[in-house]
Amino acid sequence: MNYYLFEDEKHKVNTVYDPNELDEIIVYWNEGYNLKEIAEKMKRKPIEVLLLALDRAEIGEIKPREKGIFGY
Repeated sequence: MNYYLFEDEKHKVNTVYDPNELDEIIVYWNEGYNLKEIAEKMKRKPIEVLLLALDRAEIGEIKPREKGIFGY
């Protein structure tokens, strides 16, 4: 049987974003907020922001930062 990421009920990860959320998270990313800060501002779990950051980086929507993905 295949395993799908985050399929376990323990995770409860929301991977759906509306366009306004995408824009807002990209602004926070570009301003240098760390993942935890972005998650708090967006009322999201840090893992949700991390996954979105990876997704956006893969398609070139965000660029690597000097302090890395976690922002520290």
